[in-house]
Amino acid sequence: MAAPHATDPGPAPLLFGFRGIRGLQIIVVIAAGAMAIAGTLMLRSYLDSQNVLEMLLAILFAVIFIWLFGMAIRLPTSFVAISPDRMRIRFGGFVDTIMETKDVAGAQPVEWKWWRGIGVRTFFAGDVAFVAAWGPAVELTLRRPIRVWLIPKLLPVKATRVVLSVRNPHKMVERFGSVTNAPVATNSKRKAARSRR
Repeated sequence: MAAPHATDPGPAPLLFGFRGIRGLQIIVVIAAGAMAIAGTLMLRSYLDSQNVLEMLLAILFAVIFIWLFGMAIRLPTSFVAISPDRMRIRFGGFVDTIMETKDVAGAQPVEWKWWRGIGVRTFFAGDVAFVAAWGPAVELTLRRPIRVWLIPKLLPVKATRVVLSVRNPHKMVERFGSVTNAPVATNSKRKAARSRR
């Protein structure tokens, strides 16, 4: 009697943390503290002068403080989880999305330079980066775009290329392989197509 065939479970699940997330959290906490101080000073100034503009600024600083404080709390829960069927990207309060793993067209290693900054970075051309540290990172090319909030619930962008400053980025490159059949034209291809018209 033949032994039953074992089913292939597919690639093992992977969990990636972000490099430098504690440092980014400290920067956000300092920024939140600065907003709290600025809001307090504006409120005191308003109480002395009764200038409505100062009251409005105090409210604005309070809203920014609450947003930054909430982001500082959520940053340590940032991760990328990959299973055979699903992939979840979570980064602070900017993105928490689940997609099908097959929607990743491929991955490539990239070096994130210091002058490009940290946090959520975009040039509004389908590229978004979630980086908490400079250095080695991975760029994913997606077949279907994901929505990212630059300002939560106010300013969304759609991303088809995502840079992630995760630990062990080479493992993500190994998991997805190089980019094949990328769905999105690069900026240079778009410019060339426009110049031909």
